[in-house]
Amino acid sequence: MLLYADSADIDQIRKMEKLGILGGITTNPVIVAREKRPVYQVIESLCSCFPQYPIFAQVNAPSVEEMVSQAFVLSRISPAVVVKIPACEKGMEAISILKADQSFSAEICATTILTAAQALFSSLAGADYVAPYVGDISALGYDSMAMVRDIVGCLKDSGTMVLAAAAEKAQDMVEIAKAGADILTVSPNAALSALQKPKPITQWYLDLFAGR
Repeated sequence: MLLYADSADIDQIRKMEKLGILGGITTNPVIVAREKRPVYQVIESLCSCFPQYPIFAQVNAPSVEEMVSQAFVLSRISPAVVVKIPACEKGMEAISILKADQSFSAEICATTILTAAQALFSSLAGADYVAPYVGDISALGYDSMAMVRDIVGCLKDSGTMVLAAAAEKAQDMVEIAKAGADILTVSPNAALSALQKPKPITQWYLDLFAGR
């Protein structure tokens, strides 16, 4: 499983990169808005600073036509850009249009997925990735890990990758890996917390080994 940073904060992303655990970067309109710059500038900066990684950027439009137009604009920023499109009716229509257009070469991630059926339909529409919102699935009262397992099972051999999003707890990250997800995207703070929470005991061992 690969680990992606769910962030547009370059300094925070670099902290994950230094640990050797960074496999890519995901953003959404809320994350990008925190940078207080136009979305295209934010994505350009990420592509420039992290050229070796895929950068996920999300369309934010109400109509199919506008989603398709935004997807083209985002895809032209860099070949590294993966376009995120919500897994709603209009979103899946946009995905199918883009996948049928030979001039559009970027990969597509169907996002805001809360059910296995959404993931299945998104894959059938042509999505290269599906992004179940693990934290929100749990908040709705459903078993998010069972949902991830269902999605992984549904999409086996389909060519669509499962990108589990928004896990905050270290054990949830482990369970997602055990469930067979291809990618886990977490905030840099959540990733660093997985190391920092056991730090007092780890430090005790380090002091012991050093004879302190």
